[in-house]
Amino acid sequence: MPKIVDHDARRAELVEASWQVIATQGLEGVTMRRVADAAGCTTGRITHYFADREALVLAALRAVNDAAGDRTAQIIKSDLSARDKLMKCLEEGLPLDATRLLEFKVWIAFWSAAASTRQLARENDARHTAWISAMKPLINAVAPNADAEHHAHTLMGLLDGLGLTAAINPTQRNRQNAKRAVHRYVDNMMRADA
Repeated sequence: MPKIVDHDARRAELVEASWQVIATQGLEGVTMRRVADAAGCTTGRITHYFADREALVLAALRAVNDAAGDRTAQIIKSDLSARDKLMKCLEEGLPLDATRLLEFKVWIAFWSAAASTRQLARENDARHTAWISAMKPLINAVAPNADAEHHAHTLMGLLDGLGLTAAINPTQRNRQNAKRAVHRYVDNMMRADA
């Protein structure tokens, strides 16, 4: 009887192995050999699922964005209050634990590459646009008179900057400062709207 292979699971394993390489070596360090070593497989397995290095790198970016997006979507669907939903969604964009730290390090590598790679820049813009669209209804729910678009853009910049600091030097202090600053921004936004 032939062995049944879960191709989606195999692709996901390879993508996750690429995250490890990206987080430690940067995008310039991503080679098929390094990803194969991280995944504990041959380069042949990688080329079976990805046409080339660029296809693997793009899949890695999309997967890290999807992982964060899926968690955010679950929060939005939850029974939490509007304020708690917004706060938890914002926290998903900060490197507050090992999973989000790994994701943030992947984002840092992609931001660097996106500065000179048009396709990656478009991917980054699409991620930002989707995130802002998801946050605007939450902002409207907690501050109905506020300019939700403006606050969503400001919060995105705040998350990116604070997250960068906390990812580069992932101390408990930096993580707590990032979380506290985001919470303070939202509380001030809500007070100004009252």
